[in-house]
Amino acid sequence: MNTTRIPFLLTTLAVSVMLTACGGDDSDGGSSNNPDSDNAGAGGEQTSWQALQINAASYDDWQYVSLTDGKVLELDAAAAATSTGWHLAFRRTGVKLNGGVSGSGNVLGAVADTQDDFYTDGEADASVFTNADADTEAAALDVAYDTSAMQYTEDTYSTAFSDFYVYNSTTHQISENTDDFWMLRHADGETFSKLTITSLSYGNVALSYVTQASGTVQFAEAESTLNAAFTEGQTRLCLDLDIAAAVDCDTAADSWELMYEVDLSTRTILMWTNGGVEGSGNAGVFGNLASADIASYTSATSSNGQDISRHYSTDSSTSVFTENSWYAYNLSGEHKLWPNFRTYLIDLDSDDSSSAQYTVQIANYYSLGASGSPEIRFQPLNGGN
Repeated sequence: MNTTRIPFLLTTLAVSVMLTACGGDDSDGGSSNNPDSDNAGAGGEQTSWQALQINAASYDDWQYVSLTDGKVLELDAAAAATSTGWHLAFRRTGVKLNGGVSGSGNVLGAVADTQDDFYTDGEADASVFTNADADTEAAALDVAYDTSAMQYTEDTYSTAFSDFYVYNSTTHQISENTDDFWMLRHADGETFSKLTITSLSYGNVALSYVTQASGTVQFAEAESTLNAAFTEGQTRLCLDLDIAAAVDCDTAADSWELMYEVDLSTRTILMWTNGGVEGSGNAGVFGNLASADIASYTSATSSNGQDISRHYSTDSSTSVFTENSWYAYNLSGEHKLWPNFRTYLIDLDSDDSSSAQYTVQIANYYSLGASGSPEIRFQPLNGGN
């Protein structure tokens, strides 16, 4: 079906990769990816939608789903990159579409039912979430939505390092955000720093940081600084914290930690980490953190005896599912994940006016008995226009 692409603004994805305690970390998540061939609700009644339980417990590998076939396809990352057979991919809480920066397809997504009643002043209402009935909420899948009123988007890239500058609307200048701090995993994946930005403009950036060297478990006391400025025509500064200097982004693609990108022609002001999107390293970021919080971290990998090594986010793609989250976490002090039963519209091929659209909900994060096993419910759009 022909729909209009509205690319996402580049934003932050920090929450989903931090939810490692959501009801356990069992990596198998069950024995298989199971379609519900009976199309029955919890009470045994027949339904119009199909259900699919997905073993997406891996922190590394995506599971690729064909909505038309109603199953998980046996694809590795290389095969998926060129395949148009899959429509949605799942990994833990993450969901991406086969289109934009995430795949070779033309899949777009929109939010059909926002479930605003699950939130009060933008905050999750624990009572509504915990008392919601999945089969009752599934009725939204059968609505004949007016697709002409929807804003469809494709997957775009998102940076994990966010809120690092302040914009002055009077002078139209930017400056450093001195209120926040970050912990950074270096490109080697073994060295860490906690840092603050001490100076920033359209033309330069300066950092102050302390480092936890590879093979150690605490930050050193010695403070390092790094100052770098753009040359004429330059739009990217790649910062190597190991040597406290700017390096060539391409020839040192495996060694820089941060890339400061400023391109006023496209209104781009971003801070990339090395890995995920730009560079070939294994960098990641944890934060933003307030000054009182950053001071409490004497180690980059543990806190109060707990492993925090998975708290580091990498740059990645963002989709309609991440910009309009399908869940809330840690309601009422319970370290688990609750779905909000938002209904999404998935256009399988936006370049083909005859292609199908599907309504989709994510109804459960523990469908195979452990975290990382979402159940999706879906059906072809019912009489939409």
